[in-house]
Amino acid sequence: MAGLSNLKQCPPFSALADPSFRPNYTTELSSYPRIHLKSELHNSSAQRFYRGQGFVPVNEGVLKRIIRTFFEGGFWESLAETRSETTREQAPWLGRTGDYISQLLGIATTLKLKVFPHAQDVSADRIAEFVETRDWTDSDVRFMAWNCHIFKLAVAGIDDVVRIYTKNTNAATTVLKSATQTQITCMAWRPLSATEIVIGCRQGLCFWVVDNTMILGRTNAPSQTFKHPANLPITSMQWNKEGNLLVTASIGDRSIIIWQPDSARMEALKRLGPPGSLLKWSPGNDWLFAGTVDRVFRVWNCHNHWSTERWTVGNVGHVQSACWSPCGRFLLFVSTTEPILYRLQFVRQTMLKSTKDEKEVLPIADLNACSTDENKSLIGGPVQQLAWDPRGNYVVITFKSTNHISIFRTFITKYDLQISAAFYLSGETAAEYPSFVCFQPLYKDDDQTVLTIAWSSGRIQYYAFD
Repeated sequence: MAGLSNLKQCPPFSALADPSFRPNYTTELSSYPRIHLKSELHNSSAQRFYRGQGFVPVNEGVLKRIIRTFFEGGFWESLAETRSETTREQAPWLGRTGDYISQLLGIATTLKLKVFPHAQDVSADRIAEFVETRDWTDSDVRFMAWNCHIFKLAVAGIDDVVRIYTKNTNAATTVLKSATQTQITCMAWRPLSATEIVIGCRQGLCFWVVDNTMILGRTNAPSQTFKHPANLPITSMQWNKEGNLLVTASIGDRSIIIWQPDSARMEALKRLGPPGSLLKWSPGNDWLFAGTVDRVFRVWNCHNHWSTERWTVGNVGHVQSACWSPCGRFLLFVSTTEPILYRLQFVRQTMLKSTKDEKEVLPIADLNACSTDENKSLIGGPVQQLAWDPRGNYVVITFKSTNHISIFRTFITKYDLQISAAFYLSGETAAEYPSFVCFQPLYKDDDQTVLTIAWSSGRIQYYAFD
């Protein structure tokens, strides 16, 4: 197995004349936006588009306010409004009614948890336990997503605002904000589209169309909002390559929901077992990986009536992160209990007109923590996130408790995958750690592979590979 002990260090940030970029700097990176989200979190000069910004608040009756809250935020928000101090002052009987309903629901919830222990209340801390972003609760950057076709980078912040960055540094940053968009966990640009992005959050899915017609002062809201009452909060989602199907998972629901946004239809993939936490669609749409909050994970066959194969990781824990090779023949994943990188191989062999699939799980890298330099700083341990570059040459690994980024080289053949230690990256300071990483898609065949790193300081970094 490959290991971390052979990793070589890249020059630290403090040794660079320009700390905004890593080694392998190219002139192309000079046109990338300089982003430091911490300084932007309270910046009011950006273009903000959110629901209801053009309306003046008015006084409304108690029932009207509760009904409005129900349609805007759902049943639980309206129940909270019913039990609020304002409602108790204006209509005490409504406040008491809300208390009785809350007590009955509490009893029902207690009984439900005895039968289904995984169906507990989904707090922010519980969301942070299963998302791929490190320290999600307090991280300035909660998610990043590149557009598949043009230079657009969406960055979701802790303030529930999504900022869209382009190469045009003179243009104002487009900002997407809505009352229905809270505790963002994931985002995805729609394939075959330059303007459509969907944002997954506690209250469901927010679909936005980002174009140049947005002007300051104009009232805007998501073009569509979808939610399934059981499939909340959204903790993972993926588009298929055609952009007509969107799958979502929630740590509060056993089902995987397949949405057809254009026809406003949905279908649920149901199986007995724990709720889902992580989804990864293979590049060719042949397989759908689905992790859960327990040791069980499944791989769905998308071309065989959504048949599924069930796998487990040890006796405890769950799959923390996973990624597909660009060819779709190999899946890498890690669990929360073992610092081991595993490979699940999907090889289709045809002999004498008979076809069979051979799948096996093999450990390919030991990620146990080890010392990296003379200062005895550690790298490795429990894994936070995996990312595989679009050409299939590098796998990037971040960790839960150590602050370096490890890079492995990968060599893919038709029936085999080999991996070897390459180097590791460090932040500007010893305390800075990566919160989230992702690769920029290749817009042209000769594009360089660029890794995008969101550091704990709120700074976003670009690293270009050879």
